[in-house]
Amino acid sequence: MGNFTGDTRLRWVMEEAVDIEAIRTRIREMAENSRREGDPLAWFEEIYSESCRNAELIPWADLQPNPLMMEWVNEHKSDGQFLVNKRALMVGCGLGDDAVGLAELGMEVVAFDLSETCIEWCKERFPKTDVKWLVADLAKLPDEWKNNFDLVVEIHILQAVQREVRDELASQLPPLLSSGGELLCIGRRRPERANEPIDEPGPPWPLKRSWLELCFPDLTLLEYKDAPDEVELDAIRYRAWFRNS
Repeated sequence: MGNFTGDTRLRWVMEEAVDIEAIRTRIREMAENSRREGDPLAWFEEIYSESCRNAELIPWADLQPNPLMMEWVNEHKSDGQFLVNKRALMVGCGLGDDAVGLAELGMEVVAFDLSETCIEWCKERFPKTDVKWLVADLAKLPDEWKNNFDLVVEIHILQAVQREVRDELASQLPPLLSSGGELLCIGRRRPERANEPIDEPGPPWPLKRSWLELCFPDLTLLEYKDAPDEVELDAIRYRAWFRNS
């Protein structure tokens, strides 16, 4: 398997396959170090820059649109009327496949990520797309984005941030929606009966349905769906669909 080079950073020499558990351990170390240094989101740039454009070193990069997002489109927007020429915002866009998937359905898509390296990578991967790629911080979004999007999509972002900043970041999402706009959140589900230990290792940190509903009290929950993970058999995903009044 892979061996670390230098100071145990992500630029390891691969002999056969990527050691996914070693990557996850390293990411958790990055996240904890960022928290201790008072910048809990700094590790996002760190992992993208250290990956050296190797998507196998980004555990959440499937290099295709999220299947739960596309299933939602097929189940609820199959006539295409909601999507064409409507504005969508992709929160924490990662390597860009979800944003491009929405753009290919006819939406005008803005996609942002905190990591400058990540956004540069998206532009390299999709040089001909109409997606507008931007570096931005969810906690400090432009004022002109408020009430400006028909669809806001958050996939695996809230579950990837520490609990001390999670509520604040979640509160930034509803103001982005236009009247009648919709919010789609996808992540790992935490059972309602299970508490989140203060010292629980992560990311990710699975989220409860009740927490999501508390975060978005002014939105209407239209659907909450559980889905087993096809790769990690002990994990359950959720898809939560909200609408602004």
